[in-house]
Amino acid sequence: MIKDLDNKKAIDEPQAMVNDLVKKAHIALDRLSVMDQEQIDKIVHAMAEAGYHARQKLAKMAVDETGRGVYEDKVIKNQFATKDIYNSIKNDRTVGIISDDKETGIMKIAEPVGVIASATPVTNPSSTVFHNALLAIKTRNPIVFAFHPFAQKTCVETGKVIAEAAVKAGAPENCVQWITKPSMAATTDLMNHDGIATVVATGGAGMVKSAYSTGKPALGVGPGNVPVYVEKSANIKQSLDDIVLSKSFDNGMICASESNMVVDADIYDEVKSGLKARGAYFVKSADMENFAYTVMNREKESVNPKVAGQSAYAIAQWSGIEDCPKDAKFLVAEMDGLGGDYILSHEKLSPVLTMVKATSQDDAMHLMKRGLNLGGLGHTVGLHTEDDDLITRFALEMDACRILINTPTSQGAIGYKYNNITPSLTLGCGSWGKNSISHNLEDWDLLNIKTVAKRLPKLRHESLDF
Repeated sequence: MIKDLDNKKAIDEPQAMVNDLVKKAHIALDRLSVMDQEQIDKIVHAMAEAGYHARQKLAKMAVDETGRGVYEDKVIKNQFATKDIYNSIKNDRTVGIISDDKETGIMKIAEPVGVIASATPVTNPSSTVFHNALLAIKTRNPIVFAFHPFAQKTCVETGKVIAEAAVKAGAPENCVQWITKPSMAATTDLMNHDGIATVVATGGAGMVKSAYSTGKPALGVGPGNVPVYVEKSANIKQSLDDIVLSKSFDNGMICASESNMVVDADIYDEVKSGLKARGAYFVKSADMENFAYTVMNREKESVNPKVAGQSAYAIAQWSGIEDCPKDAKFLVAEMDGLGGDYILSHEKLSPVLTMVKATSQDDAMHLMKRGLNLGGLGHTVGLHTEDDDLITRFALEMDACRILINTPTSQGAIGYKYNNITPSLTLGCGSWGKNSISHNLEDWDLLNIKTVAKRLPKLRHESLDF
């Protein structure tokens, strides 16, 4: 009997905690909903500025706590998630009347969606918290986070930085909150709570599926596994510089990082020697079996959690590879093809890249599709070429929501510096990735838009003709 009561208490505790968080969030929602654009913009600016100034401290915390990634790259991520995201949304009108077209008689009014639940990943801890919180408060929505337990300390400190800055700038208490004792039960209770209006989930496929199973609007993202094609007309120097920059960034933990590379036969040897010169280590055929077993979990057909975000040298050591330099940028596994029969074709979330030779453009397109179909549908593909006709063909044939041309995919997919894609750390994958959006998450996705339609002074003429 006592044991049963203890079990009931353990079950009830997460629910009680979530109930309290949601209750406080609704009080904050009442206050946020009456604020004007100027007040909201002041708060968002204060949050972004505070986060920017804490970017280095939080980057170090993330590396120390999770044991993954690269400090300098996490600093850049935090800068992007504060300064860059702020600059991309600062002029957006998200409060009250946002447009009023006298000619059409259509007025648009923005309202908050309500209290948001947000699940965040271990791979991008503080940066995801910054990003989602800025978008939430910009749209007058309180947000309650469920942090990944392996990054709880870092995320809590991130939450404190922005919550304190928000309140100091005039925001209500508890506009940014989080689950203090992380557990799957608490996260599930939060996402399914009646007081939660929508869920923003960034993480593994299981977490995203849970978000979409709540019966309420959800914004989740699909897995990556990005294939990239280096075609013979490409500017090879620029292409290799981009790929090395992208693949080595934060030890390959961005989901948009190049995973499988297809290279035209005519330039294969040049590309290979160029990658070696830039610090890539090519795994020898004799080491390939041990390497594959180290990197991948064959039962789950996914990356070994121990490997994700680790250095190329550490992964090589675990694989029994003794001649890999300590400063190797990433590891390259040459393969005969891509697809389910090649275990390393799956998403690797680490500084591991496969490389496959294409005998023709048609062969390359076939290989790209096989790679994309292996867990990356809807996410991102990359192409390095100077052939405009190929760009068009590529765009029409690839089932991906971000088609990046002559761009490092890690940076290009999130809208960092290289293109005009909406800056974001939550990348929608459309119906291909079983997501509700096919674009990068932005503030508009967290608004209810009311449409006011005024009667026309003269009724539209009805015609019987088509």
